[in-house]
Amino acid sequence: MRRDRHLTKDTWAAATEIGYVLTFLLGLSFMSFFSVWTWEMQDARGDVWMEQAMEENLDSVAAAIERADVVSRLDGNATYAEPVDLLLSNAVNLKFRMLLTDSGLVMQDYSSNMKSTRDISSTGNTHHSGEVELAGIEQIWVVLQDNTIIITTNQPGF
Repeated sequence: MRRDRHLTKDTWAAATEIGYVLTFLLGLSFMSFFSVWTWEMQDARGDVWMEQAMEENLDSVAAAIERADVVSRLDGNATYAEPVDLLLSNAVNLKFRMLLTDSGLVMQDYSSNMKSTRDISSTGNTHHSGEVELAGIEQIWVVLQDNTIIITTNQPGF
């Protein structure tokens, strides 16, 4: 009996231990909510950065294509090559591709969730073609040869 009375008198210690456990669980839940919140912010910001990089890549390549068109208008038999450095070159898992047609330049992922285009003026008599897989590519080439403008990952040999 004496032992039971001693245990019932020491309710403050039990309450303190329960308080410690509840405080720990409350802190754990706050940390979990905070980490989910920061992950969502980082994920959303990463999407914005990726879209900006896509736009910058398209602008750079489209400008190089326009310069190649100008060269073809000046001399129909000219050869011209220009390297274009790309952003997102280390993003291998994104699986983007860039496609050049006579009407424009398209950059998209294979699931077509992200797609961006640029119109090409095509003021010269050249044809435009080419498709480049952008996974791990740091530089692509805009090449004018034989009255055709292509995009490629291979440096031309002229």
